[in-house]
Amino acid sequence: MTDPHAPWHSRARTFFTGDPTPLAQHGAVVIIGLGRFGAALARELVDLGVDVVGIDRDEAVVESLRDELPFVTRADATQDAALTQLGVPEASRVIIAIGSDLEASILAASRILRSGNDRVWAKAISEPHAEILAQLGVQHIVRPEDDMGRRLAHLIRGHMSDFLRIDSDYAIVRTTPPRRAVGHALGELGLRDSHGITVIAVKRGEQGWANTDRSTVLEASDEIIIAGPPAAVERFSMLDRRRH
Repeated sequence: MTDPHAPWHSRARTFFTGDPTPLAQHGAVVIIGLGRFGAALARELVDLGVDVVGIDRDEAVVESLRDELPFVTRADATQDAALTQLGVPEASRVIIAIGSDLEASILAASRILRSGNDRVWAKAISEPHAEILAQLGVQHIVRPEDDMGRRLAHLIRGHMSDFLRIDSDYAIVRTTPPRRAVGHALGELGLRDSHGITVIAVKRGEQGWANTDRSTVLEASDEIIIAGPPAAVERFSMLDRRRH
């Protein structure tokens, strides 16, 4: 017998056969479009313990994910009846990961928003696509190709191992301390005043990451996380490179 209190993703798949609506109503994330982006997102969410309802129009794609997602089905997400049957209007989050079919992406977004669910994230593959989604009322628009391109540009230019833009005026970067900062306590360096950045965490050998304070002394072999305006964190990461 199925345990009514068990996590949705631990229940037998037969529980969901024909009616995934309870899954959506109890906090699952619906992902529409299971191409490379949607499937990767679905797998990562499942690994994080999130219940996922996967929807795609391609039966082969659906079959390939049967053993990986709590519920995956073939359906046309541009149809109101299909969305209602699958419980999409009640889902805690809906991610439209359709990439190549702009019409399907826009129609799905329009139908879902019209159903009253505004907890929608959508992938856009171009600026016009993003503009249309925004005009429809989609509040969270993701452009993975553009985001990755901008991130890679920063990684190539600077002495950074990771770059994350939080907003247009704020970024977080993983890098190494420049030579002039080694051997000094952060409180002595005054990096916020002199460079416009803050060192927020440090990793030393096998000790893992730790938060910093004014007494933290940086070593040459450390990795650090710095935060600040994108131009500032990039300049700071390139201090040593400029000397060559």
